Amino acid sequence: MAGFNQFYYSFSPTIADWERENPVFKEMVKIAITPMISSLSVLNYVDMDSETSVLGYGISLILLNVGMYFVAPVVVITKLKQKL
Repeated sequence: MAGFNQFYYSFSPTIADWERENPVFKEMVKIAITPMISSLSVLNYVDMDSETSVLGYGISLILLNVGMYFVAPVVVITKLKQKL
């Protein structure tokens, strides 16, 4: 956890300052993180009664987020480039 905290706090104060100074940037950040937060809310509706189920749901959500943030944009960009 210490490593994560060190990484997170290395950039988060700067991002928070930018958000306070620029409302457009603040909205962009909201739009960017909303899908991830929404996908994590799925965990409120599942029964996680073992480490295996927690691991399974965790890996599934990681893959879902990778698909939303990386795979889908690559597919869209590739399709657009093919049309040009």
